[in-house]
Amino acid sequence: MTTTWILAADGNQARLLKGVNFLKDNRRSPEQEVFKSEPKRVQDIMTDRPGRSYSSHGPGRSAMEYTSDPVRDEQQRFTAEVAHKLEGYADAGAFDRLIVCAAPQTLGDLRSMLGAKCREKTTAEIDKDFTNLPTDKLVSSVRSIMFD
Repeated sequence: MTTTWILAADGNQARLLKGVNFLKDNRRSPEQEVFKSEPKRVQDIMTDRPGRSYSSHGPGRSAMEYTSDPVRDEQQRFTAEVAHKLEGYADAGAFDRLIVCAAPQTLGDLRSMLGAKCREKTTAEIDKDFTNLPTDKLVSSVRSIMFD
């Protein structure tokens, strides 16, 4: 029997449903593993104000801008942790098929962060954020997208 897992993720949370059975008469709920990162605001991450620099012409000084989006960096760090955990499971042979449902930006991040073993076992990618759906609704939504 093929072991199917579903990952539902966005930049701050992820749910991994293990041992999903797509049969309509199946009432057994799959095992879940939840990953969470507290969403942070820029003010919470960046406690210092950006530095100041001298103008190239004249005596004026002006504030420097940040070179990256700190909230986005936090989301990418969280996604990398989830990808690392999935790779460990793939290496251990814990699943045969992986279905990834993620917010579009997170899906793009996962594509670049997942290793070869996980990518080879990924049978579908759905660019929708299903993280807040109840388990039965998540499974039925994936079933309807894949099999109907």
